[in-house]
Amino acid sequence: MKLTHPVVLLLGAGATRGGLQTQSPPPPVDMDFFEIAGQIKGHGTPKLAHTVLEDVWKLYGRLSGVGLEGYYRDIETRAKIGSFATTANKPKDWQKRQARLEELIRRVIIHTTCKEQTGHLKPRNSIFHANILSKLKKDDSILTFNYDLLIEESFKAADIWTPIGGYGKATNEQRSEWSRNWLKARNGTNNPRAKIRLLKLHGSVNWTRYQDMVRLKDRPFVVRTRKGKAVAEKVSILPPGWNKQIDKNPYKQLWKAARLRLEQCKTLIIVGYSLPETDLLAKALFAEVVRTRKARKHYVKELHLADPNDAVKQKLIEMFVPALNAQSKVFRYRDIKELASA
Repeated sequence: MKLTHPVVLLLGAGATRGGLQTQSPPPPVDMDFFEIAGQIKGHGTPKLAHTVLEDVWKLYGRLSGVGLEGYYRDIETRAKIGSFATTANKPKDWQKRQARLEELIRRVIIHTTCKEQTGHLKPRNSIFHANILSKLKKDDSILTFNYDLLIEESFKAADIWTPIGGYGKATNEQRSEWSRNWLKARNGTNNPRAKIRLLKLHGSVNWTRYQDMVRLKDRPFVVRTRKGKAVAEKVSILPPGWNKQIDKNPYKQLWKAARLRLEQCKTLIIVGYSLPETDLLAKALFAEVVRTRKARKHYVKELHLADPNDAVKQKLIEMFVPALNAQSKVFRYRDIKELASA
């Protein structure tokens, strides 16, 4: 299949899950995050997971059927109330629960997208991602709400994307140990700059904040312990709560760039993204893109949807219908594997 460029490739949690089908435990999605967290071994993570799972159990009296986003929103909003409407009757430290959960999210993402190698965690890559990424050309874009580095690690060469300018203007250009190793592994020794953008709208486990910009971490896959307890690492991510500050840099720049590229692309490919009802900001972004494209009569030529759930694909089609016309083509795939083979 020959794609019509420019392309926007949007990857959700299901894309990471599908790209690492043989990984055990697999990368989590929202509704099985706590089940997956309880299966992680090593590096002090089981003890942290046990504490967080106890927090969840105390709040709901169960673990099954509790989603990550729902739980995070509950403790985030209760922390907000507790910050000004205090009680004298043994108040709970909701902020401490938030901090524990955020560190567990980081660790689960790393554990499930890496492999153990001589006591260290080394990143995996995906042949399905690699196949799709190889079809991208200059001025195409990748958008993702994922925190993991499976996209970056699945580029086989430094010819189309590199960490040098690859995350957009929100990223400080200072080199990191990770970016140097990434380039060296792909023979990118002549300082090649990225020809496409990877816009990570909720942040990344290899980012830290540097003033109002992002700085790349030297060792993003490190999970440390001290005296048997998990040691937290600072990363720049927008946790799965209601109060995502996307109107402040660096995320302001990322979301602005994402909207412009969604409005300009001819082909839109969505893999493993379910458009959750709770992600109001993402829904608003897509709604504005659709409204603008319809008003300008700048219709999407190709819409490719990969997801094992037919209802999810139909929901996405209904979202983008106003941005389609009689000449637009819609393609459906069971999963990322079928898309990659196409």
